[in-house]
Amino acid sequence: MRFKFLSKPVIERQHFIRNKEIDHKLIDELSIALDNLDIEKMKSVLKKISKIHPRISDIPAMLGISRPGYYKMLSPNGNPEFITILRLLNLFDIKLQAETRK
Repeated sequence: MRFKFLSKPVIERQHFIRNKEIDHKLIDELSIALDNLDIEKMKSVLKKISKIHPRISDIPAMLGISRPGYYKMLSPNGNPEFITILRLLNLFDIKLQAETRK
């Protein structure tokens, strides 16, 4: 059985934006938003991070979605798929890590 997300394009390593290029305050904000399950804040931070990507206009194509779909996904009314968020984090070279709460 082939899953829907497997048919998305593979993001080439040279298209990644390195963590050192991202303000670490944004990474901290994203971490807090994920921890608090604050999807609106998470979308806002991802939008800010995407603005610093050197190929911002190519991000939707790299994710395998349309440009309007990309901007709608990060808008307040957007409802992004989890796999799309994971691909976006991957594109920004951000590692999503799971651990038990203390």
